[in-house]
Amino acid sequence: MLRNVTDMDLRLLRIFSVVVKCGGFTAAQAELNMSQSNISMHISSLEKRLGYRLCERGKGGFRLTEKGQRILAAAQALFGAVEAFKSEAQELSGRLVGDLYLGLADNIATLPAARIDAAIARFYRREHDLHLHVFINSPTELERAVIDGQLDLAISYFSRSLPTLDYQPLYAEEIALFCGASHPLFPVLEPELAHIKACDWIKHGFLPASQVLPVTPQRASATAYHMEAVVHGVLAGTHLGYLPSHYAQPWVAAGQMRVLHPETLRYEVQHSMITHAGHARGEALKAFIADLLAEHGG
Repeated sequence: MLRNVTDMDLRLLRIFSVVVKCGGFTAAQAELNMSQSNISMHISSLEKRLGYRLCERGKGGFRLTEKGQRILAAAQALFGAVEAFKSEAQELSGRLVGDLYLGLADNIATLPAARIDAAIARFYRREHDLHLHVFINSPTELERAVIDGQLDLAISYFSRSLPTLDYQPLYAEEIALFCGASHPLFPVLEPELAHIKACDWIKHGFLPASQVLPVTPQRASATAYHMEAVVHGVLAGTHLGYLPSHYAQPWVAAGQMRVLHPETLRYEVQHSMITHAGHARGEALKAFIADLLAEHGG
């Protein structure tokens, strides 16, 4: 029986709400970035906390029990009340207060178009008594954290659009193909495309299989979930890999890696700001979004 409501309970209730909105565990996998077994485990934990069954799942399909319907309505009212309270408390104070949780992609500090530091500086010139929490993670983890309510806002390259998230484009980033100084292709001025494809690659684990690349490797024995991991594979001389041009520049200048066919084997990605479409925006979040857009020409 539920005697008090913890942060974990709120997270479980949010997962439950997404499952209901999607119409079942299978359909909710993409939106929650969770496996079906993981979703089932979370719903079972919530049912154990409450002491009764919320939904029927199995061969007959997914459907809410009567108690599940009542819990869903109560959860939605609870989420709305929490957001309303936060907004009201902030407005009454006349200052930006509380905590703001921001998620970013790794290694964008050297990208001139990414004016995150300028937006933070602009934000901190406001009247505030607020603590900013900044996290670095992969695009998939950032999406999941915004959906779960762990982050208020995240900025990265997202290869898909999820219905529960709002997307606002901010800046572009150039990606090119690199090899390390000890790689067999490093001294070859213009390596043939067939030779490049036949090399061992370190691929990006956060990209979907449908992602169109300038050249698709025939073999990849390593997977990276952050750009720094790609650098290690390239510098080792064992793998070719796609890297942001700005990020790779120090190693290129030092002669430790070089770009292959920069005119043709390059592409651009669009970095966007994401927020939860169903959550009310507090004053601090509104202010930070306004500063981000101001710094990025929005």
